[in-house]
Amino acid sequence: MTFLKPFALGAALAVLPLALAVGCNQKSQSESTESKDFASKVAEAQQAEGQAQGATKAQAEAMAKAGLQPNAAGIQLTEDQRALLEARIKAEKNNGTAALLQEILDRDKQIGELHTKVAKLQSQLPKPQIATEKDNHFAMAVRFLKGKGLSEEKAKALAARANILEELQPGWQVYQQYAGGAYFTAVTQGKAEIGPTEYLHNQRAALQKDRDDLSTQVQDLKTERSKVQEEVDALHSEKTTLTAQVSELTTLSQAQKVKLNSMHYLVGQRKQLENEGVIVVPVFAKDRMGPKAVASRFVKDLPLDDPNPQVQIQASDVGLAKISKVNVVPGSLQKDKDYTVILADDRKNATIRILDPERLRNDRVVFAVTD
Repeated sequence: MTFLKPFALGAALAVLPLALAVGCNQKSQSESTESKDFASKVAEAQQAEGQAQGATKAQAEAMAKAGLQPNAAGIQLTEDQRALLEARIKAEKNNGTAALLQEILDRDKQIGELHTKVAKLQSQLPKPQIATEKDNHFAMAVRFLKGKGLSEEKAKALAARANILEELQPGWQVYQQYAGGAYFTAVTQGKAEIGPTEYLHNQRAALQKDRDDLSTQVQDLKTERSKVQEEVDALHSEKTTLTAQVSELTTLSQAQKVKLNSMHYLVGQRKQLENEGVIVVPVFAKDRMGPKAVASRFVKDLPLDDPNPQVQIQASDVGLAKISKVNVVPGSLQKDKDYTVILADDRKNATIRILDPERLRNDRVVFAVTD
């Protein structure tokens, strides 16, 4: 995607519906007057062209509404067609239809006047070059100036000082003039569907949209990074817990050996456990152990040497009427891999079956219940 140089973009958007550029070594009073006259005529011609195109489009719509076959694009009514319309207006009993037909006749006259005005203005300007897909404004300017007798080096230097459009659209009209050492150029819409000003506006809007989209992506990445950081922090916390457990194994007693082969857990309402600091409930990450999840709280042990170790939770044991969900903390434990949760049909109790005893051996687990 290419754009005008910064100055050219501001001038094209803020001043005229065309791109005007002047390149010269030194502006004299006469050159300044000639530049203004050139710009004024091009702008007036562009305005008249736009009005003619708008009137032609409105004429085609009105003729279609009246059930008439429009002429080829830009062609006015013939004398015979005008005569037929005038006769039909006189005979038409429906005032609305008569008004529409009269509007077509009046607009046809307006289109003719606009075409005459455009032709007159264009006759006072140098003949424009019609841009094609392969045309480049700078190269076009250099060719034009070389045709006026300038060397390629001087032609390029003079064109470089002008605010040249970096991108031309097929159908745009490129006006060029060289007089008194000054190079004038302007670009108008011509027969193209979109003019330079609207095109540049759309380019700027597209750039703004790309920037907004990129900003959104950056924000999403920041949010994702925050989530990942929370998970990393949770893993660090778990690692610290495991390290502490390993240090405790140095003086194992028989009772401790039994505990070593058990899962240590506590059960409670999720909100209460969060308030007490036993668990932490992040916004974008899984639940994790909180600062109050100390070993003394995990007074219940589940031996993991049994064939099918499981924990039964009654809703009434945690002060609830029913159980809708059981969160297993830490969140690094994977459901249906390390454990599974089965809720009774009446939601009065829940069963947590341990699927991977080795993963939970001598580990602390919180079952946070939600009604």
